[in-house]
Amino acid sequence: MPTAGSPSRSAAPTLFDLAACSLTHADAFALSQDQQAVLGHVHRLLTDKVGGQKAAVVVAGTAGSGKSALALTLLGEAVRAGYRARHATGSQAFTTALRKTAGHGSRARQQLFQYFGTAADIERGELDLLVCDDAHQLRATSNTRYTPASRRSDRTQTEQLLDAARVVVFLLDEDQAVRPGQIGTRAYIETTARACGATVHTAQLASQHRHRSTRYASWVRRLLGLDDAPLPPASWNADEGPGERFELRVADSPDELEQLLDTKTERGASARMTAGLCWPWSEARPGSPLVDDIVIGDWNRPWSVKGNRAVNGLPPSPLWALEPAGAGQVGCVYSAQGFEYDYGGVILGPDLLWRGDRWITDPAATRDDALDRAPAADLDLWVRRTYSVLLTRARAGTVLYSTDAETRALLHGIIDA
Repeated sequence: MPTAGSPSRSAAPTLFDLAACSLTHADAFALSQDQQAVLGHVHRLLTDKVGGQKAAVVVAGTAGSGKSALALTLLGEAVRAGYRARHATGSQAFTTALRKTAGHGSRARQQLFQYFGTAADIERGELDLLVCDDAHQLRATSNTRYTPASRRSDRTQTEQLLDAARVVVFLLDEDQAVRPGQIGTRAYIETTARACGATVHTAQLASQHRHRSTRYASWVRRLLGLDDAPLPPASWNADEGPGERFELRVADSPDELEQLLDTKTERGASARMTAGLCWPWSEARPGSPLVDDIVIGDWNRPWSVKGNRAVNGLPPSPLWALEPAGAGQVGCVYSAQGFEYDYGGVILGPDLLWRGDRWITDPAATRDDALDRAPAADLDLWVRRTYSVLLTRARAGTVLYSTDAETRALLHGIIDA
């Protein structure tokens, strides 16, 4: 796929295309009514300095509901108004991409974008506003194995973030917590905020800003059994509903999946392939081609570059979804979460199989070290959530392929060609 992900003048701007503009222009993102309501509420909290009470705003929304666009708008509005503000996430890839795009050419702008761990080091009360995007990735503490004993803290990461600013906004999607140690739920954040003496305000984003379909995200949730009261997977009819322009296809081989994506990139669309982490992920070596770790029959492709440094002109994992040179490699949840592209090809590996009338998770099939020794029930949920993340990256269409024949039969049965 040599042209996949090549920029197109006709392509709609992505979140990262607009990130820099959001710091200087009020209308960088076209906000929906529910986003505007949160923006107005946070503005009132910032301007109301009489009471002086700390405030926590907890905003929930599914994939594509505009959480990150709202987060960047909140940051830009505050910075332009002269408030001391920062943006923070728990994702190295997402923060790296924001520093490269919104922070390009300016160290001061790059410092607006922090990780939860570094934001936790901000002096108490130093900020007026701290916007915590992807707050489902919050961890128990900000301590790591590299934290010196003199700087280790018994306070939770959430408490430290609440200490940093007068108004703290947490944006989250609980179904995107896909690894052990990610504890950011609405209930946990609200309870912690109240214990810290903050007033708690809540909001729900219901609009859809990514997919060219109002029902695709809920279809994915139902497919993977992520609803509170799970139902059998629903059929997908591309013609159902006004304005539906989302294309969903099933491939019978990885070659077919790749060919279907190629037809889109030849027309100037962006596309990426992703897969469950069911194959080894080799380190890239300078001067050597990437290892074709993903082998399915006679088809083989490499993962994206592992690590935070470019190798042989190929982007590091945090920039795989952004840079054109990332095309032709396969991304995993670590390189895809938080990003978007026009078309996505998703390979369901042998870690998730449809048997009879339910999904079966095979712990032996995963190569993700983070899931080693995970309890079976937790691993099952994290695997299904991982595929939910991969399936909800595309704006215009998704191509699915499963390495398992029975699972492909399910997909063919519920998706119109």
